[in-house]
Amino acid sequence: MHIHFVCTGNLCRSPMAEAMLKHELSRRGCTEIEVTSSGTWAGIGDRATSEAIAVLQGRGIDLSSHRSRGFDPAGTADLIVAMTSVHVTEMIKQDDALGSRVRMVKELPELDVDLSRDDPEERLAALLAAERPAPRRDLDVGDPYGLPFSSYERTVRDLEVGIEVLARVLCPD
Repeated sequence: MHIHFVCTGNLCRSPMAEAMLKHELSRRGCTEIEVTSSGTWAGIGDRATSEAIAVLQGRGIDLSSHRSRGFDPAGTADLIVAMTSVHVTEMIKQDDALGSRVRMVKELPELDVDLSRDDPEERLAALLAAERPAPRRDLDVGDPYGLPFSSYERTVRDLEVGIEVLARVLCPD
C-alpha cells in the first residue's frame, strides 16, 4: 500500500506529514506501507525548511534527510493526501482520474470509516468511499513557509489529527 502527501513546495507540510506517518506506523509495527510526499510547485532536491526539521526533531522525528520532489500524476499511490483544496484542484487538472484517490488531511477525521474490518486495504477502501464533508476554508492546512516557528507548531497540530486517523485505518493498535 502507498500513501502520498502533497503540498506546494514539498518543504514543510507534506514532508512533515510523511515523516509523522512513517514514525507512527513504525511505532505501531507496520513496515509494509510506503509513505512519500511531493509538491505541486516543488523544485527537486531541496531540503525541508530548518523550522520543519526542528519542530519534528522536538517530537523525536528526523526530517533532515528529506529532499523535495515534484508531484507526478502518474504515481502509484493508493491514497493521495492534500494539504489544501487548491492542491486537490491542481492535481485533478493534471489527471481527472486522481479525484477518487485524493483526500485532504483535515477531512480525514470527519469521514465515517468502518474500522472493524481486519484487512487494511478494505479499511482504506472504506475511507475512500466515505462521504466527504462539504468544502470549507478551515479544512485547509495553512502554509507555515517563511512564518515564525509557532506557525510550524500549529501546522504539526493540524496534521496530527489526520495522521492519527490514517494510522488507525492502516495499522490499528
